[in-house]
Amino acid sequence: MTEKSILIVEDEGLIALHLMEILTNAGYEVREPVPSGEDALRQVERVPQPDLILMDITLDGQLDGIETARQIRKRYDIPVIFLTAHSNDIIIARAKEASPGGYIIKPVIEKDLLAQVEKTLHY
Repeated sequence: MTEKSILIVEDEGLIALHLMEILTNAGYEVREPVPSGEDALRQVERVPQPDLILMDITLDGQLDGIETARQIRKRYDIPVIFLTAHSNDIIIARAKEASPGGYIIKPVIEKDLLAQVEKTLHY
């Protein structure tokens, strides 16, 4: 089995590094995190594409995570898991329209992250 690759889209550097460490230690290939939706769109155009994207909802740049995920899902079959500190019903309802593979609420709990990643990759 080849290791699955994951792209982290997170504008908070310490959070991105923490996620990267958890996922690398679990045996995943983790690409260099990117801080914006625009950077994420450029990354998914590269070959090979990531097997999974962890996407913060609130990002630097013009595109938020929800719009970025929507654009990615239109063109590619790459599952997206949203990371969010929000439990705002309007944001969650908007996020659902992007057909995410799941949600992880910040602060991230390692076992919850790994369980959601496994579930999404092997669904």
